[in-house]
Amino acid sequence: MKQVLVSLFFLALLSPFAALAQSPPTASDEIVVTASSVPETLATTPASVTVLTRDEIEDRAARDIADVLREVPGINISRTGSAGRATSLFTRGANSTHTLVLWNGIEINNPYFSGYDWGRFSTLGVEQIEIVRGPYSALYGSDAVAGVVNILTAPKKRELRVGAEYGAHGLRNGQVVASAVGKATQFSVSVESREDDGWDENDDFTEKSANLLFKWTASRSFSLGVSGRYTSYDLGVPFNLNAAGDAIVPSLARRQEGNERQIAVPVSQSFGRFSYDLTLAESRRDDHFADPQDPYFFTDSDTESVTRRGRLALKLQTGIGTIIAGGEYERAVVNDINTFGVSLDDNRRVEKSLFLEDRYSREVGDTSRFELSAGVRYDDYDTFGSEISPRLALAWVFGPNKLRTAYGQSFRAPSIGELYFPFSGNLDLQPEKGRSFEVGFDRSIGAGLASITAFTADYEDLIVFDNATFVFGNIGAATSRGIELSAEQAIGD
Repeated sequence: MKQVLVSLFFLALLSPFAALAQSPPTASDEIVVTASSVPETLATTPASVTVLTRDEIEDRAARDIADVLREVPGINISRTGSAGRATSLFTRGANSTHTLVLWNGIEINNPYFSGYDWGRFSTLGVEQIEIVRGPYSALYGSDAVAGVVNILTAPKKRELRVGAEYGAHGLRNGQVVASAVGKATQFSVSVESREDDGWDENDDFTEKSANLLFKWTASRSFSLGVSGRYTSYDLGVPFNLNAAGDAIVPSLARRQEGNERQIAVPVSQSFGRFSYDLTLAESRRDDHFADPQDPYFFTDSDTESVTRRGRLALKLQTGIGTIIAGGEYERAVVNDINTFGVSLDDNRRVEKSLFLEDRYSREVGDTSRFELSAGVRYDDYDTFGSEISPRLALAWVFGPNKLRTAYGQSFRAPSIGELYFPFSGNLDLQPEKGRSFEVGFDRSIGAGLASITAFTADYEDLIVFDNATFVFGNIGAATSRGIELSAEQAIGD
């Protein structure tokens, strides 16, 4: 009965727009770079994808990416307080640690305890956000269990924008964005400063952000670039549990501060049907937490993490599609000092991987085409061993319609904190594993799109803190099933 009701609802949703969908839409021409190693259009990709452009971000008047992502099908956002506080993202009912976060294709998930804190990610300088739902370990390895979010800042036009805001509760916000796009170069720089006193005592929040991107194309066959990101924050935590743990009380000295930095150097070159992409990247994060009035004892901690990564992808256009083969090397190091002493001292995790993908497209008649994306990845970790992650996605595009299906396996490697943190760490941890299957239907509607996707996902060996042994263990399991419905249509300029 549930399936029948959903089908009737979807047909009713589409019927008013059927007359508008006789020709291919302009929205379907948007380029997607996250669902495959080969750029593809939204109309042809066999993946479940949502693309948010800069115009859509500005229409929402959102200062934080988390507020933009709230409206995406299959995504839930949870924030622990006012602006700047810890914010988690959940994809298709999976854990917050099961979504991979990319910035211009660079992985920025926290290696300390996995996941990513969205509380301080500004929309400053963002040109496009791509959200890909489903398992993508075959392409990206660990953490891409339930989905991938990729934030892109490459400029599309020449411009200069200056903005300032002032409001109640000490709100002050200023930003500058400048970009230039020429025949041989792309350049953009953006800077923002934000202050907010919040709603309670010790509820203030200060953030400073900056982005830089430069790309030089010597010819059609060679390009070299550099991109960087910096974010710093300082905030108060106005409430905490009392000593008995049965009430929330004000905490007037509880503070957090830190910064996050990324830098990447991408190089690409093509020789006819053969090309390569090489990316070297580093991601750093420093966080400090202190509360001299904590009800239990003085609390203070400093955590530093550094992740360095190199990725090489070789591409060859063949009669059976574009074949992508390559490898990746990642080394993550974490240091942590707290009230009790040194918790982590240059504890590390090293990963080596090999991957293979075939992106095949074939026209069938004048109005139909077949799309296939097949991939497999081998990851080897020095902490637990190896994992193999396959993925297969198919789509049949006919006119303004697209019928698609996908299956994939995924994993999340134990974080450095779960492995090495004193007393609770467990060196015998194995990776969390997931399996997912989905089927979906998309229909272009003029300049818009309507979509329905049904999915099922099973997760096992989930890492949970065991209250019986007081250490992390692979003792959790979960199943997530759902149906995602979405529709959008421009009704005027």
